[in-house]
Amino acid sequence: MIKLRTLSGVLSLLLTASSLASVDEIQQQLTGAYASSAAVQQHIEQLDDQARADYYDYLHALQRAEQLEAYNDQLKSLIQAQRGELSSLQQQLWSLQETEQSALPLLNNMRLTLGQFVEKDLPFLPQERAERLERLGGLLTRADVAIAEKYRQVLEAYQIEVDYGRTLEAYRGTLVSEQQPPREVTFLRLGRVALYYQTPDGQESGQWHADSQSWKVLDGAMNWSIQKG
Repeated sequence: MIKLRTLSGVLSLLLTASSLASVDEIQQQLTGAYASSAAVQQHIEQLDDQARADYYDYLHALQRAEQLEAYNDQLKSLIQAQRGELSSLQQQLWSLQETEQSALPLLNNMRLTLGQFVEKDLPFLPQERAERLERLGGLLTRADVAIAEKYRQVLEAYQIEVDYGRTLEAYRGTLVSEQQPPREVTFLRLGRVALYYQTPDGQESGQWHADSQSWKVLDGAMNWSIQKG
């Protein structure tokens, strides 16, 4: 009996030891499983954060793409409008070139006609009028002056000549005559009706005769009237 009890105790101890060993192993396995589960959970959370960041990046990129598309549409409209304006400007330039090509000969003919008129007119202010015609000739050949400005100055020259016919004027100048050397005298212009001169001492007066294109000395009785004029 004693031997049986001893054997039973030994078996009980062995079973207890074996159970304890199994519990330790199970505990270790559970601990490892918990650690692995925590690592997996952490990895899942990291993946979730990365997925959320990637999603926000995608939304930002999508919004940026929409903005760029809208900007490109605006640029297309702007370029199209600029092309239309460029085409219109080209048409205007062609029209201006055609206008200038037809206007320049006209303006030049007007200048030549004015020069012929001055040449046949009373010989008053010869230097001033000649310089004006010369300036017009130079102006019409300049490429940097607009056709409108050329036209304005030609008309202005015509207007000045027209005004001479409505005004009276006395001025000092040089008398050029075939009979005598050049002399300084005072000229009296009555519109385009008559042109007189008188010497500074008032002793000689003369009148321009268009028929003979020359100066004629007047009778001394006219000196006072011309001086008064």
